Amino acid sequence: MPTSVARRVGALTALEDTDGPAVALGDAAARHVRLRPDGLQPALGDTLVPLIEGIFGGSSGDIAETPTFPVRVTTDDGAVLEWRATAHYLSGYRRRDATLAARLVDHVVAVPYARVRLARPDDLLSRLGEILRPR
Repeated sequence: MPTSVARRVGALTALEDTDGPAVALGDAAARHVRLRPDGLQPALGDTLVPLIEGIFGGSSGDIAETPTFPVRVTTDDGAVLEWRATAHYLSGYRRRDATLAARLVDHVVAVPYARVRLARPDDLLSRLGEILRPR
């Protein structure tokens, strides 16, 4: 099943596909991080486009590689997750949208039982303001 996008709120996108439900943080059509009930998952969609173009002859000349930078996340148990992200993450979002995404990440880190909401990403994004409202 191809990825379907149910709802988008700034840098956050509700996804449903064969990898299961997730909230994508970043460019859901390319490199992004998926927040899932069972953990993080980097997705590398922009690596597939050159492959498909090469197979079907859709490109002429050399394919330039998308510039990337390293992202490292250290978990509470000391495990280090690392992947390459595109420069898209350095700009392109309004401060309000970036703040909302950061608040969601902080919330699911601080409140582990809240991660179950990631199993219904469309509902989560539609209720985001209620969930993250200051108490």
